[in-house]
Amino acid sequence: MENNTLTSLAGVLVGQTEDLKSLTGCTVVAFERPINVACVSLGGAATTYNTESLKLDKNYYQKHAIFMTDGAMSGLEASYWIAKGLREKNVGWKMGKTINPSMTGVCIMGFENSRFDPELGYRAVISLSKNTVESGNVGVGIGAGVGKFSWTDSGKCLGMKGGIGSAKIDLGKGAVVCALTVVNALGNVVDKNGEIMAGNRNDNKDGGFKFRTFEGLSKWAIENQNTTISVVGTNIKLPLLQQDLTKVAQIATHGQIRAIKPVNTSLDGDTVFAFSTQEIDIEGINFGDEWWKLSADIVGQAAADAVQESIYDACKSAKTVKWGKGYQGIIPAIGDY
Repeated sequence: MENNTLTSLAGVLVGQTEDLKSLTGCTVVAFERPINVACVSLGGAATTYNTESLKLDKNYYQKHAIFMTDGAMSGLEASYWIAKGLREKNVGWKMGKTINPSMTGVCIMGFENSRFDPELGYRAVISLSKNTVESGNVGVGIGAGVGKFSWTDSGKCLGMKGGIGSAKIDLGKGAVVCALTVVNALGNVVDKNGEIMAGNRNDNKDGGFKFRTFEGLSKWAIENQNTTISVVGTNIKLPLLQQDLTKVAQIATHGQIRAIKPVNTSLDGDTVFAFSTQEIDIEGINFGDEWWKLSADIVGQAAADAVQESIYDACKSAKTVKWGKGYQGIIPAIGDY
């Protein structure tokens, strides 16, 4: 079966681990050599690690790994364990006898973030591989949900299950754009027709569930922050590397905007990372006349499509989980709804 995930790119590995009892997990994207990474964060509540170094007025763009972890603020503690695992794999800048991995990342606030064990970061690094990246209730996706702005008066979540998902857009001549997204959104996930695919439920006593609109925001929602994180990777050469990667990340956010409503709220930490392995020249994109000026736009539009499709993959691949704070004791996946 064709690999349509980030690991289809040369030198890119992904590791995931999760605790099924605590509904928390971690996902790490690592590179066999340090490569430039860009980041754009539009959510109002992003919990990020070392993203300041990725701004265009800085010069420390090359990274060995990107991580996505549960735990909200405490999820940042996983950075120690991720660095430890990378050092054991001899990944990082060599400074005398010290190995310093250059990393960046973002944390989500999942269902049980207070139970997050930062050592999951180490286990995710140990599991790094070139295998096709699994979707659904794996890695950081285990504790992810969607439509979490609606709760019952007694404090039961009416959201549905999110997860982690992948997609790849083939531009021909060996050029591809891939996306890996964990979907943990305050808003609902909507399909290409604008219909709700997964989101909040109505606690109708007769069991006839109907989706609510954002006007049904519950007082409980402010106690639970949310974050959708996308990692976009391509093998297309970008001439103005860091500037172009930032543009790609900016356009890629449109994939989140198309698929989630509402998105980028003050209670979301929505973020996109972008990188390129800089391997493929495409006629009409990277050379010839003035087309090179549009290379970031072309890659960015493909990235937006990949992000959108990866969000749908995450929700379609998710499985129902039991959770005490969920309405009727569960957070249902769309396949079981």
